[in-house]
Amino acid sequence: MLLFILNLAFAGSSAAQSPCINGMVDGFPCERMELMSQMSNEDLMGTGSNDVWGWEDPVTGVEYALVGEKEGLAIVDMADPLNPFLAAFMNTQSSSSTWRDMKVYADHVYVVSEANSHGLQVLDLNQLRDLTEFPAILTPSKHVDVFSDAHNVVINEDAAMLFAVGTNLAGGGLVAFDISDPDDPILVGDYSEAGYTHDAQAVIYNGPDESYQGQSLVFAANANKLAIVDATDPTDIFSISIANYDYSYTHQCWLTEDHRYLILGDETDEQNQGINTRTLIWDVQDLDEPVLIGEHFSDGTAIDHNQYVVGNLLFQANYAAGLRMLSLSDVAEGELTEIGFFDVYPEDDAPVFTNGSWSTYPYFESGYVVVTSRLDGISIVRPKFMEVTPIAPEVCADELMAIQLTVLEGLLPPFDLAISGLPTGLELEGFQANLEAPGSFAFTISGLENAGTNVSFSIVLTSALNVVSETIQFQVDPGSTWYADADGDGYGNGEVSLQSCDSPAGYVQNTGDCNDGNALVYEGAEGTGQGLDNNCNGQIEPAEEGGCPGDFNGDGMISVADLLVLLGDFGCTINCTADFDGNGVVNVGDLLGFLGVFGEECL
Repeated sequence: MLLFILNLAFAGSSAAQSPCINGMVDGFPCERMELMSQMSNEDLMGTGSNDVWGWEDPVTGVEYALVGEKEGLAIVDMADPLNPFLAAFMNTQSSSSTWRDMKVYADHVYVVSEANSHGLQVLDLNQLRDLTEFPAILTPSKHVDVFSDAHNVVINEDAAMLFAVGTNLAGGGLVAFDISDPDDPILVGDYSEAGYTHDAQAVIYNGPDESYQGQSLVFAANANKLAIVDATDPTDIFSISIANYDYSYTHQCWLTEDHRYLILGDETDEQNQGINTRTLIWDVQDLDEPVLIGEHFSDGTAIDHNQYVVGNLLFQANYAAGLRMLSLSDVAEGELTEIGFFDVYPEDDAPVFTNGSWSTYPYFESGYVVVTSRLDGISIVRPKFMEVTPIAPEVCADELMAIQLTVLEGLLPPFDLAISGLPTGLELEGFQANLEAPGSFAFTISGLENAGTNVSFSIVLTSALNVVSETIQFQVDPGSTWYADADGDGYGNGEVSLQSCDSPAGYVQNTGDCNDGNALVYEGAEGTGQGLDNNCNGQIEPAEEGGCPGDFNGDGMISVADLLVLLGDFGCTINCTADFDGNGVVNVGDLLGFLGVFGEECL
């Protein structure tokens, strides 16, 4: 099961990838691919790229792209896929060459080339984590000169076997090396019965043909035929079957995950037969009798080159058409469905070898895919399997965040969905844990007042053959602090507050009211001569001293005229003239207090 971790930053991310919008990204035609970054051949210390493979440092987790250039091997640090850099370069063993290939086993990369006297270069990749100057110029840990040149190198990691193919030995067939000691490949056998091998995949077979389960097999593209070979005993490699078709040049092949079907590319049928890009689908459930069950034709005429299976997905590097992503959901019916692409050569899709993509590497656990361009270096892209659309890039802490989630076509249903890393205190409503087919649903997130300003979590989708995970980030506006203003004097009670992005009724943003029940009391208020601390400074100042409580009309007498003022003000709660006791309201308490001083003269 293959894992893709896809990050979606809605707001606040330190850097952002370039999304595919209306079929274009930074001038390149695209579908369901986001462009992370690009590096030119010059950036890679070369003049023309060819093949590519990858390695993840088991200690640091850093992913590296291992890029073939005419002049040697460029090693790209992808710790930050938005800002990759050339960490190291290993020069060609002899001379420059258009053809260079590399594979990885046990933290070592093995490099071959068609340059004369190049042989096999072995480089221990563990040294990358200790580099301090970049790019470092590295030399091979080991050089094997058993053969002069090779077109390709194939590794069966489970069997610790390496096969150099298209060499000057064994008629260009398989030349087998034991790499159980990764620093010291040992020649153990060869195979030439099916002739020249251009490329191949070597596996411990786990398919339905019981006769060969657990055996070390090689599925080889041999220029004019498909050869299935048993290499369990590398000293006695033999043919299981050889199959033919209307070939032009049998170039490369790859098995589905269950080893039931084989996807094969013919490199020159587009040129020689005048057809659109063709992919051949073989049923290999009976290894003695492989059967061609279907042909997939693309909409363009570009030459197909290297292709690799990742779960239910097929990634093809098709020269002028660039990277193509296809679904294998209907492979049993001999059908493929293109679901995405990134075209590295927008000018055309002519069936020529001079431009476009030679190869791609889609096996990074992060889900980033590296695709080469012969003229322009490499692009790092990220395929999309889910669309996640928030109601807004930012939400207030006292509101709900609504998210629309769409599972796109291409993976094999049903789907299990889960949330990973949801911050404490957040709650989901409407999230669906299962989908029987691609589709959409909306869900909400509440409790954002418990989160920080940046919320990040992942949605993990598990299907039969793939696991994809999208990390979502969005901003939370905590709002402003608002203070209760019960008496409406424009000053708030510092002990009663709430957070809000809007202006809530009955609240203000400043404090300074030491008596929120009396509109005459707040910071800076003038004295009312009622014995109140009107300005909230903690003391009764001369202007605040009570000169004649109850003399509401200020005529020096507490009389019926003042009683009429009180009765007219009865029930008042804001800015009350007859608030005898200063509690912010005019009620029976004020009337009783007033009657106690009724008839007195003010001194």
